[in-house]
Amino acid sequence: MSGSTSRRKGNRAEVEVVRLLREHGYEVETSRAARGGYQSGADIVGDFPMVIEVKNQAKLDLAGWWAQAEYQANGKLPVVIHKRVGKSDPAEWWVTMDVQTLLRLLGEPEAVSEIP
Repeated sequence: MSGSTSRRKGNRAEVEVVRLLREHGYEVETSRAARGGYQSGADIVGDFPMVIEVKNQAKLDLAGWWAQAEYQANGKLPVVIHKRVGKSDPAEWWVTMDVQTLLRLLGEPEAVSEIP
């Protein structure tokens, strides 16, 4: 697959994740849209305590993707969303994070028990 084809595939995946997050009330956009067409840093930007790296690749590289998300985190929580083969709905894609990130997202046990 050529570089431009791969970028288009990745861009489409980012747009799908943005659409899903917006449907759930988050004000987000691709970093490309936020920077006028130039992309650097996290793939999805918004007003929440995490950076989101989106991947749409057949070959898994969780360690590499995670390293990229951590590098771009700048004090926020790194998260990788990657497309599952055969699943076009981004709500069915995978999310990868380390346990430290999961614990920080969960917060204090009292707060978690109040979630419906």
